Amino acid sequence: MSRSSVLSRRPNLRGALDRLLNRRVPAGWRIDLRSGWPLFFVPLLIFMQLLGPSPVWVALLICLVGLYAVSYAWVRNQVQQIYFERRREGSMLVVGDSLQERFIVRNESALPLHWLEFADSSRLPGYNPRQVVSCGSGSSYQWRTEAQCTQRGVFRLGPHTLRTGDAFGLFGLEFADTRSESLLVYPRVAHIPDLDLPRGSSSGQDRRRRTYSGSERAQAVRAYQPGDSLRHVHWPISARQGELIVTDVETEPSGDLWIVLDVNRHVQSGKAEDSTLETSIVLAASVAAEFLGGGERRSVGLLAASGAEMPTLELDWQGDEIEDRTPTTGHSEGANGIFSENGQISLGDASRSLLVDVPPQPGKGQVWRILAALAPVQEGDLSLDELLRRGRGIFTAGQTVLAITSDIGEGVQNWTAELLHLRHAGVPASVIAVTPAHTIAEDTLDAGEVSVEEQPQSDSGDPSAQERLPDVSNTAPKRSTAASQANLVDILARYEIPLRFMQAGARLTPALTYRRTRTILRTTPSGGVVVHEIEEEVG
Repeated sequence: MSRSSVLSRRPNLRGALDRLLNRRVPAGWRIDLRSGWPLFFVPLLIFMQLLGPSPVWVALLICLVGLYAVSYAWVRNQVQQIYFERRREGSMLVVGDSLQERFIVRNESALPLHWLEFADSSRLPGYNPRQVVSCGSGSSYQWRTEAQCTQRGVFRLGPHTLRTGDAFGLFGLEFADTRSESLLVYPRVAHIPDLDLPRGSSSGQDRRRRTYSGSERAQAVRAYQPGDSLRHVHWPISARQGELIVTDVETEPSGDLWIVLDVNRHVQSGKAEDSTLETSIVLAASVAAEFLGGGERRSVGLLAASGAEMPTLELDWQGDEIEDRTPTTGHSEGANGIFSENGQISLGDASRSLLVDVPPQPGKGQVWRILAALAPVQEGDLSLDELLRRGRGIFTAGQTVLAITSDIGEGVQNWTAELLHLRHAGVPASVIAVTPAHTIAEDTLDAGEVSVEEQPQSDSGDPSAQERLPDVSNTAPKRSTAASQANLVDILARYEIPLRFMQAGARLTPALTYRRTRTILRTTPSGGVVVHEIEEEVG
């Protein structure tokens, strides 16, 4: 018999044994043979009994077969008698908060669980609730796990697998629970300095005129523009002119605010919380929370272009999770791009970017919609000027655009031209420029200790002299950044576009805080356990 034929029979034998062991076993449960080498003694004992009959061979054969029978009956008895439950405590999580889960194991079989392994496949970074526990017959066991949420995004909790076995280690029992839960970690929301938005559409304190939402019309008419509501079309004049003519709608000074977030990977720098990307997202979330829940209470929307395909959670008005879905269908074409009609995410046509479009709405519920849309955003390939160009079809006269960008270099002229185009269309703009975080070399240069021109000369053979020199390798990027900032200030001041600089990694005071009670268990020298409940403010 060839070796290939022997190898081909092994999977068939294993499959037959697996079907035999799991006959009439419910779905999700699986019994497997973990230690099968003692079974090779069965034919040997039978041969020895035939060769020289003896009660010893019969006793050994009965003990061996009986041991496997008892072990199989042990694990078979525990099928559908082990109940497992996991509960996530708390519904709202922001970056820096702690995820807490409680796990409960109940053994309702007549045999004890000498060991039970819980293996989890959650995708939350730094979270591994794997545990090995034991549980007596007719009893339960529970434990808690805690992990800090260090990244925003949509993560998966589960699925998980339970593994146990008999007391002799011959058979194993496994239960695979394929259910999973989507975990949404919101970005941080912080208090930010006052923003200088363009007058004429920024002051929400001015109550002289309220938003008419198209119910009150002015006397002037103009040509139809993409984004105008069909309710404002003046049909008699349109019929005479042969083109769509709309009546101007009188808007209040506090028009809708569009937050345009630039996440172009080519202009980002830094890592983790000190990166310009994370700072930009925190600023976008903070601006939305400020204008939706602050004194002005305006309608706020979001427009961004994420680079990675990301799962999204459709939320109700309170921010509760409904379902996990990946946006692949249901897109509607806009004038210069593809936008979803329900304020979710859609696939761009000219690049591999995903356009995040949350239409402006008032109320605190809109805060959670914007935070949920910001949570999975990643670096993309779409520049700010291209993003603004694609958004022309959704910006309407009377609204305000707030651009948050790290592009303060070569692309300034391009996106400034787009902002001027929007202003001519009746959409004024303001800019928040996010600058890179300071480095050690920058701090040294700011203190006036050393500059490129005044760098002392040293002998290359003197290692002590080289150790005394500060690291000024980043002074050239420092000067380049300062020149770019000065150039940006000059360009935007020339066109009277409000500008504010924010440094990446700047420590801002949390705005979303709530109080919670946390239980801490502490052991005493005598072996006892003391329970402490601590109230803390989380933000």
